[in-house]
Amino acid sequence: MESKVLKLEEQLVAAILNSDVAVLDKLLHDKLVFVNHLGMTLTKAEDLAPHISHDLKINSLAISDRHLHLFGDTAVVVVTKEIKGSYLNQLFESKLKFTRVWKLHAQDWKVIAVSSVPLQAF
Repeated sequence: MESKVLKLEEQLVAAILNSDVAVLDKLLHDKLVFVNHLGMTLTKAEDLAPHISHDLKINSLAISDRHLHLFGDTAVVVVTKEIKGSYLNQLFESKLKFTRVWKLHAQDWKVIAVSSVPLQAF
């Protein structure tokens, strides 16, 4: 189970980098709850919107300090990400700690909750 979730994490990161909405749509639960680094609570549709509109462009995403915790049919991934890109044509660089909760639904793992916390600005 651990290797499956880690593989899905890699797919998720690749989809974020490429704004691959089809893969993101597949991996995110329809009732996703995402508390972003600004403290805003986003739905799945709100999380996907900047990828669909191309308002968000991720140029690089470096992952470090990743930990996976399994609880039966639920997995919690805690990871640090250094992200560079632009949002609404404004460049940004940030270092965030993400907590992502994966839940097994009918043989498919889906992200049901995400929280991100800023660690420091570059």
